[in-house]
Amino acid sequence: MLDKLKAFFKSPQAPLRLGSSPQDMRMAVCAVLLEAAEVDQQVPASERRTIRELLKQEFALSDGAVEALIADTRTARNNASDLWPFTTAIARDYSPEQKLNLLQMVWQVIFADDRLDPYEEQLARRLQAMLSVNHSLLMEAKKRAREARAVV
Repeated sequence: MLDKLKAFFKSPQAPLRLGSSPQDMRMAVCAVLLEAAEVDQQVPASERRTIRELLKQEFALSDGAVEALIADTRTARNNASDLWPFTTAIARDYSPEQKLNLLQMVWQVIFADDRLDPYEEQLARRLQAMLSVNHSLLMEAKKRAREARAVV
């Protein structure tokens, strides 16, 4: 751990900046979904499956393209100190309807393991501020995710 800290301070990296390209936006969404799965430090198969299915549906990607996106996103997340570069791109470029859809996907990942951890709920509330949306939009997304879960 100490070696990692020393290496970090010896070789400062340029901050990650995402543009508005479709690939950058897919990566931003993927980063948020991965964070939703990992925030409670438990990532069951149900959450991994949900992320893959959501990315396939949202961006019309093949299985291989989803795996590549997840791998690229993990690399980008390792080079970022937090979610800020990802959520900033989404807040800048997404419409309120797209943000609602993203938050619904976040809740779907959170609900995938049939339990709501306090860290997961805290992340959803932080995303509300990070994406510059109001509380009612966050609650609408949560409601839609629950309804979608009940249908399945």
